[in-house]
Amino acid sequence: MSASGSEKPGFQIGLAMAGAVSAGAYSAGVFDFLIEALNEWQKAKERGEDVPKHDVFISVMSGTSAGGIVGALGLAALAGGVRPTDQPAVNPKQDWPVKHVLPELYGAWVQKTKLFESRQAKKGGSNQSLLDTADLHQSTGLPISLLNSDALTNIARDSLRAIHPTGERYAFLSDPTHLFLTRTNLDGVPYPIMFEGAKFWMNLHEDRAHFAVTKLGKCKFPEQECRWLKTWDDAGQPIDFNDCGERGTPGGPLGDVLESYAQAALTTSAFPFGFQAREIPILAADIRRRALPFDAGTYPEMLRKLHLDQAPPGAQTSFVCIDGGALNNEPFELARWTIRDLDEKQNFRDPKTANRAVILIAPFPPEQPSQLSAKAAEQVLKSRKDDLALLFVARRLIPALVDQARFKSSDLIAAADPKVYSRFLISPARQKPQPASPDKRPQPDLACGLLYAFGGFLDEQFREHDFQLGRRNCQKFLKDHFRLHPDNPIFGRPQSMGSAEDARLPIIPLVGTAAVEVKQAPWPTITEETLADLRTALERRLDPLVSRFTSHVLGAALLMRLAVYVYWRRRRHSLITRLMMLVEATLDDSRQIERLRRPGFFTRLKGWFGLGRK
Repeated sequence: MSASGSEKPGFQIGLAMAGAVSAGAYSAGVFDFLIEALNEWQKAKERGEDVPKHDVFISVMSGTSAGGIVGALGLAALAGGVRPTDQPAVNPKQDWPVKHVLPELYGAWVQKTKLFESRQAKKGGSNQSLLDTADLHQSTGLPISLLNSDALTNIARDSLRAIHPTGERYAFLSDPTHLFLTRTNLDGVPYPIMFEGAKFWMNLHEDRAHFAVTKLGKCKFPEQECRWLKTWDDAGQPIDFNDCGERGTPGGPLGDVLESYAQAALTTSAFPFGFQAREIPILAADIRRRALPFDAGTYPEMLRKLHLDQAPPGAQTSFVCIDGGALNNEPFELARWTIRDLDEKQNFRDPKTANRAVILIAPFPPEQPSQLSAKAAEQVLKSRKDDLALLFVARRLIPALVDQARFKSSDLIAAADPKVYSRFLISPARQKPQPASPDKRPQPDLACGLLYAFGGFLDEQFREHDFQLGRRNCQKFLKDHFRLHPDNPIFGRPQSMGSAEDARLPIIPLVGTAAVEVKQAPWPTITEETLADLRTALERRLDPLVSRFTSHVLGAALLMRLAVYVYWRRRRHSLITRLMMLVEATLDDSRQIERLRRPGFFTRLKGWFGLGRK
């Protein structure tokens, strides 16, 4: 039986969305097209058209960092209905509109989240940017983040406030639809390890928020098969977007329910140092249950006997948390365990029997290491002794932690294996021109991937490109890869038909507008004028930031504060210049900057003397 009560089983999907910083625009595009495809197919079935009639539904979504925001805002936007919209392209090279079906998701990821205001945007007025200084002027004390975290808070609140629920329910979602948002708990949740009757306490920092979104889907969540959540007694915090209390006033916090939801999404994306840590309240009885290691499969009887579902004496009822990607950037297992049948050791992987799958949306899968030239290899060998210095270690530590959090070899290998039909991977793939010479690197797939994925905040064109790439890749994935054998029971066909072994049918057929090819967007570039705006924004942000740090740390030591201020004023230009050189070199390397061609000397000479004029 399917979750909707039909005689043939439905195909169950779990979505896992990895962290991506500004490349969350790509994940948003994938999610946007997936919803369009499911909705178009569902409407065609309801109209009685000649389309496949089997059932497919999403029952769980798990997300980290940018992926968490996509999941949280995507589900909320669905409450406002699927609204196909054509948006004029920002990229002047693109002469067709950008399509999306969830306007709030597109607006938050592509239009609103930006690093600084360009000169054109300032004339028309717009939302706060990440380098805006308003947060530094509104409070005193030590700054809470290098970037303006208030800008993200305002975007989250405004986006949720703008959604007007329609009450529509979707056959391609379960009721409830479970949403997991990972986070890194800096306080840690204490757990005892038993050694011959003695307790050894350890702290668990890998944490999560769990919401159960109700009255958005039509299919009943199949908990008779998928018993993991029930076994752990983790039903999730219920939320109904049709009835979630007050929405607050513009410019202020939302009502209690929506504000808790918004803060959970902001917490999973609180990149260390870049964005502020968030204080998350939690019910005492949920302190340990919400953070238990889920891969155990069942609630350990030893923990039940210790009554860990009860608050220990002096237990905290709030925690300080940051980006979930610091410890787990690909929350694959949360989705896998939620949809898994506990009577089976694993989800069925054969194309004739698979009835559920986890789709991992990963903007940054591990890349093939590039080959070094002989000259570069020689230089690396000569400088290897310098790599033991503290400066090198400090410079490489954070990138190493980011890469390690992204790397989940077993999940990625299985998801990329064409013989495994219970795990699938959607990652960026763009048709690129070959470089003019072998020394030049080809263009990357993502426009937002530069500068550790913060580069997408430089310009809306970058995010617009990656959003469209996500839609295009999702369309190709559904058409060419997300398929099963025709004899699979979900299609309701007699087993005696005996289809060829290599025959495949799409799990989600493309009908209606979803069948229209999503064009590849032209490669976006920015001008040198945009870089000048970035430099100005950096100067405006760094001056009060340094001033606040020195005032707080040095306090009444006026002479020391004056010395630091003078040193900063003398070194500021050099520091910002080096930073801008790095940004410019990175843009040049990926061919994302448009250089102005200045006329040569003789051309300018003719202009000065009026030569060549008619």
